Amino acid sequence: MKQDLWRGRYREPAVWVETAQALIAATELRPGMRVLDIGSAGGGTLFPALDRIGPTGSIVGIEVEEDWVAWLQKEISKRAIENVENLLMDGRSMSFPAASFDAVILGLVGLDTDYDFDSDRILNDAPLMRETFRVLKPGGNLYTSNWLRQEDNDWMAELIRRRLPDCAKRGYFAGTGEGYVRLLESTGFEEIRLRQFEGRYTYESPAEWAACVACMWEEEVERIKADPETLDSFERDAFGLLAGHVDSEGRIAYTRSAIIVTAQRPLA
Repeated sequence: MKQDLWRGRYREPAVWVETAQALIAATELRPGMRVLDIGSAGGGTLFPALDRIGPTGSIVGIEVEEDWVAWLQKEISKRAIENVENLLMDGRSMSFPAASFDAVILGLVGLDTDYDFDSDRILNDAPLMRETFRVLKPGGNLYTSNWLRQEDNDWMAELIRRRLPDCAKRGYFAGTGEGYVRLLESTGFEEIRLRQFEGRYTYESPAEWAACVACMWEEEVERIKADPETLDSFERDAFGLLAGHVDSEGRIAYTRSAIIVTAQRPLA
């Protein structure tokens, strides 16, 4: 009986949560601080940070996706949280006055408009990092993270490009420690510290893997599904590739590696 790759239910990878928690664990957030969370999305770093600063502190979360802002606002209201402000705003052009925050969190936010990690080149004068530096108080800390490798997205990219040679999509932009140091130093940050975090995650079936990973490749997957012969080839190769990642209980296991970075705006 042929397996069905397309009836899985999307489940957010636990490694996203684990990576967010690892980033907050690396912070020096304290009660009473005023914190900015850039790219707050579903609150993956915002809520753990809120636990650190307590009711005497405050957090402003900003996000460019309206759907996420609306979702997070509902969650804030449901939890009856009063010291969080949730705004639709681009981190590359913020309306806050200079030196507004004791700390800034930038968790798993792509830096593809600021830095090309492949060629180690600063882009567009690094607007996101320069704005981040501007709104931080002197002596304030930046806490940021980025993917080093997403093994499951690498699989999907390989499978798709075999069928769609014109596909230039990357799926994600991997960072490097050297690139972060260059970017942050050029912006004016000091006391830069790096560490690597690796998370392992399992899907219950190939269909669950497809449901999760395909959400990042929706347009490409629909193109493949439109041609039965291409779809059949894709599924055959997918099952063959996934076979090398099946654990002893028949689940699909993969790893994601992230870099966690802390840096400080100098006092003077």
